[in-house]
Amino acid sequence: MGEGGLRVNSPHVIHETIDGEVIVINLASGNYYSVKGAGADVWDVIESSPGADESSIAATIAARFGRASDDIAAEISDFLEALKREELVAAAENGATPLMPSANGAGNGSKTFERPLLEKYTDMQDLVLLDPVHEVDSTGWPAPKPDATPA
Repeated sequence: MGEGGLRVNSPHVIHETIDGEVIVINLASGNYYSVKGAGADVWDVIESSPGADESSIAATIAARFGRASDDIAAEISDFLEALKREELVAAAENGATPLMPSANGAGNGSKTFERPLLEKYTDMQDLVLLDPVHEVDSTGWPAPKPDATPA
């Protein structure tokens, strides 16, 4: 058998799906990503079925797009490697539920397969890594600094 299953690398990674595109932010690195094409489907499978391994992810995506599992596995392999390299996904702990290929039957094979795409952006790093909790006085955040002289 291949390697273990994958899960979204929470709590370091947050994400939101907007109009079929997944925006992913790695809070540890400050980078953010746009996941497009079938990558959004792959992300959905990883999110909804933590512990799914690469072959079951490929089988599920293949069912959604009406393609052969082996073809899909080849198409998504580099994408999954990129997700791991950027630490957006992590190995699932033991005991994770393996994915059943029929799970989340979203799609009936009629979708058009677009190569999964992970675009990386680093221009917001400074903002994402900014920690406002450390930028306050001893009263803590969000309390503003008290006036030195009462009115």
